Amino acid sequence: MRNKPLAIAALTLLSALLIGLSAVWFEKNFERRIEEVRTAMGTEARRNPLLAAERFLSRLGMQVESRSGRHYLTAPPDGPGMLFVRDLGPPLPQSRVTALLEWVERGGDLLVTPGAQPQDGSSHPLLMHYGVSVAGGVSDEEGGAAMLYLPDDEASMQIGFDTTKWFEIDSELAYRALPGEAYPKLLIFPQGDGRVVFLSDNDFFGNQRIGQQDHALLLARLAADHDRVWLLYSARMPSLIALLWRHAPYLLVSLTLLGLLLVWRLARRTGPLISSVADQRRDLLEHLQAVAEFAWRHDPAKGLLEDARRQVEHRWLTSHPRLHHLDRLARCHWLAERTGMTADSIHQALYPDQGDTGRLIKATANLQRLLSALHPERKVKY
Repeated sequence: MRNKPLAIAALTLLSALLIGLSAVWFEKNFERRIEEVRTAMGTEARRNPLLAAERFLSRLGMQVESRSGRHYLTAPPDGPGMLFVRDLGPPLPQSRVTALLEWVERGGDLLVTPGAQPQDGSSHPLLMHYGVSVAGGVSDEEGGAAMLYLPDDEASMQIGFDTTKWFEIDSELAYRALPGEAYPKLLIFPQGDGRVVFLSDNDFFGNQRIGQQDHALLLARLAADHDRVWLLYSARMPSLIALLWRHAPYLLVSLTLLGLLLVWRLARRTGPLISSVADQRRDLLEHLQAVAEFAWRHDPAKGLLEDARRQVEHRWLTSHPRLHHLDRLARCHWLAERTGMTADSIHQALYPDQGDTGRLIKATANLQRLLSALHPERKVKY
């Protein structure tokens, strides 16, 4: 019992020694490193090519907003700031250009790239106002990054401009052309308390290249005098679906669910299935019987009797042409003398006389007797 505290102290000392030796070994054999692993571009970055520029300016303490459409071109933002237009897009009405320049005069900076020019060869009214046009081709300048010196900034920056694009200037307004007058890539036009900056291209501000060379530094210097920045990454109008999702998402979700419910409802049957009966060929006698039944139900005299009357009378007139010169009564008496039938029965058999079913059957039988009397050698079945 007396040696128990001594044993506990020895075990504690041994454990501390082992932990210390393990920490020294771990420190000697392992090194802490930070590795940057590139992953696939996210959905937001694919939609917004200026997402990296937005986050970079936000870290500098600026209030940044990215959006698409032509809203800021037709209705400039409230208050001063920098409006970066990635693609100027189709020409604007002169009234909109005037309103945009008035916003610049009140202290706004407009940073714009002309983008694709109209197919008809016309120029954008904003470019025409400053006498600027876009030229392209193979230049005499050396490839690689262009060296820029911004006004009131002695430090130079390396910017990877597209060497196949530059500006041509025909203006009496004051401006600054960078990197030089030969092939200017960046033009600065003072306008009241603000300025208009033209860039021949701005791919170096995109998500893929803003971290290269001094591209991020150029964007920070251009926006240094402002607390608010608007990044217009696309001048195209959003689709109707995008507008509905932005302003009325619950309506769009409700319409989608209603459409799915309607499709489900139309796909369900409302009654028993109709058995498909294969078309079968019917016997000729069955067909004749069906036709006779149809005629009997609708008009027996017209359907069954008239045609037989015409045929029997036609055969007697063909065999005995003298009957053509006799009227109906005389014709019936002449036939009665040769057939042994009464003239009254012959008249009821040959000529229309509406009656009941019994009279119809009797008239049919008399017609058969008349036809048999015309050809006694034949056994006619009518």
